[in-house]
Amino acid sequence: MIPLVALLTDFGAGSVYVGQLHAVLARLAPEARVLDLVHDVPPGDVEAGAYLLRQSVPHLPEACVVLAVVDPGVGTARAILAGRAEGRSFVGPDNGLLAPVLGGGDARRLENPALLPAHVSATFHGRDLMAPLAARLACGLPLADVGRAVGPIPLAGGPRLANGVVVGRVLVVDRFGNLVTNVPATLLARLEVPAREVRVRAGSAFVEGIVSTYADVPSGRALAYVGSGGHLEVGVHGGRAADLLRLAPGAEVRVERSRP
Repeated sequence: MIPLVALLTDFGAGSVYVGQLHAVLARLAPEARVLDLVHDVPPGDVEAGAYLLRQSVPHLPEACVVLAVVDPGVGTARAILAGRAEGRSFVGPDNGLLAPVLGGGDARRLENPALLPAHVSATFHGRDLMAPLAARLACGLPLADVGRAVGPIPLAGGPRLANGVVVGRVLVVDRFGNLVTNVPATLLARLEVPAREVRVRAGSAFVEGIVSTYADVPSGRALAYVGSGGHLEVGVHGGRAADLLRLAPGAEVRVERSRP
C-alpha cells in the first residue's frame, strides 16, 4: 500500500513553510502521497487545531500518518510526540494538539538520538523534526523506536458549564462566514433546556433558540445550530455571521435559558 501523510498546520495556504514540509517528505518518503487537510488553523491556536484535527481524522484512511503542526511553544522544552490510535499514526508537538486523537492511544516522546538531526532550527521544528519523523513512520519505522511512552495528553482551555450557563468561544470562521465554536452538543445537552428555549450570546449579539438549519429563520437573520462537526455554530441565512456580527476567532459565546 502506498503510504499517505496528511498535513494540518497554521502556516497558511500557499506558504513556503507548507512547501518545505512537502519537500522534506518528498526527500525522505518519496513513495508517499501527501494530503493537505488544512493550513489555515488560526495562528498559534492549539484548541482550534485540535478541533479541526478531531473532525478530520474519521474521514482519513487507516494506516495514514497525520502530521499536525500548531506550535506556539516551538523552541521551548515542550516535547514532540508520535502516537498511534484508531489505526492511524500522528506526529505533533506536546501541547494538547493531539489530545483529542491520542487520548486513549499509544503516544511516544521523540528522544531516539538516531532520529534527531545534528542541526535543528529553533523556530521550525515542523520541518526539521516532525516532518522527518512523519516520513520515517510512513516508511515503516516502529512506533516503539521513537522513544518512551508518555501519559495522558491534556487539552488546555475548552468550554465550561457553570450556574446554568455554557461559556465558550469562537474557534474558527469558515469560508462561509459561519462562527464555529468550541461548544459541543453534548455540553449543550447538560443545560437540560429545550433547544428553542435557549439564548445564545455571541459577542454583543443575541440569538434566540437553536434551530436545525438555515431555512428555519428568515433570510438575513442570524441563527444558532449544531454544525456537521457536532459543535454549536452561529450563522446567517444567506449571509456571513462574521461580518454581520463583527466577530472573529476568540470571541466569547454564552448559552443559557431564555429569559421569561
